[in-house]
Amino acid sequence: MPELLRVRDIDLPEWEEECRQIGRVLDGHGIALLGSQILGLPLDARLRVETVLGDPPYCVFDAWFHWMD
Repeated sequence: MPELLRVRDIDLPEWEEECRQIGRVLDGHGIALLGSQILGLPLDARLRVETVLGDPPYCVFDAWFHWMD
């Protein structure tokens, strides 16, 4: 299951070149990878996230990676 604590803000040493290549491809499509600082920002308390992974208060990560069975 996705967890905010597992988001990496730095490339793994043995994967640096692959991470750069992936970043270039995503950039070419206008897609940005968000780091844990942005993903950890709180959502507006009035928003509700359909998820079984956590409880309010929700953060940006919860909105992007919600899970419902």
